[in-house]
Amino acid sequence: MSRMFAQYFTQKRGDVRKQRKAIEDFLKGGPAAVSKIAEATKFETDLVVWNLMGMLRWGQVEVAGEEEHELVYVLKEV
Repeated sequence: MSRMFAQYFTQKRGDVRKQRKAIEDFLKGGPAAVSKIAEATKFETDLVVWNLMGMLRWGQVEVAGEEEHELVYVLKEV
């Protein structure tokens, strides 16, 4: 695990929820690559990736494809 990611595990649960809600709200507009999500939410790219890994784990998002060497994520249909 990178040292960068290690710091995210010590965040308060409420902060993580706010981050994931912001990512989810952006993805409601359609599939997006990590860089687009980071730009829209003003989160660091590593923080976006860390949150997306958690969201993948819990079945909230899925990989929809690839765009310019970046994975594209979409909200998972319930």
